[in-house]
Amino acid sequence: MADRPPYVHRRWPNYSAPKFIFWASIFAALILFIILHSPPPDFSSDRRTTTTWGSLNWERRVQTSARTRSHSPSHSAGPGHLSVLVTGAAGFVGSHVSMALKRRGDGVVGLDNFNNYYDPSLKRARQKLLERAGVFVVEGDINDTALLNKLFDIVAFTHVMHLAAQAGVRYAMKNPASYVHSNIAGLVNLFEKKIETDQPASLYAATKKAGEEIAHTYNHIYGLSITGLRFFTVYGPWGRPDMAYFFFTKDI
Repeated sequence: MADRPPYVHRRWPNYSAPKFIFWASIFAALILFIILHSPPPDFSSDRRTTTTWGSLNWERRVQTSARTRSHSPSHSAGPGHLSVLVTGAAGFVGSHVSMALKRRGDGVVGLDNFNNYYDPSLKRARQKLLERAGVFVVEGDINDTALLNKLFDIVAFTHVMHLAAQAGVRYAMKNPASYVHSNIAGLVNLFEKKIETDQPASLYAATKKAGEEIAHTYNHIYGLSITGLRFFTVYGPWGRPDMAYFFFTKDI
């Protein structure tokens, strides 16, 4: 009977600090390259975004939506309630969060660019539901600094619920610039207004991870209070039609 070979203890490779810095530099250079070679967003293409926001009627709708259940005439949150800007409010998660906050008595203002990653009519339907609940959804982009400045000028938001992001893992390989634009540049714009995996397996995850690193930096430097959430596959009423569970149910 042959002797068994002695047990060999496996050691996982120990990545040195220089090697980590090298790959981190490559990733940062890739992001910078994409940003520098991406065309700037054209906000003029959406007439409603550029011509109606900022009007007196628009400001009144924003201020009314931001008021808490106490119906305080001021533009700030009343005692015990929040005044929240929800980005990506017409999305699946954003619409449910906005409704929940409004039902709780908080003031809620939504912000969404209504992009066509999937059928925008579904987002419009969610927008109508939110408006019936008293939530005004501003049509605009989180990279539109003039719009953000206006919103923060007329409402003293106590919190920002940042749910606006370019979704979809596979689409990231076809259009990486849109992910950097929405998931990183847009996040930095919001941070400027409010002065466990470390090896992502996809570009989509890499942009989200980069956002977490930026959040950590703002917390460390400015003491900005930030809470990050990592969602698994979400599902339910008014969900995104491109999610896997829709394909499963169609095949049943």
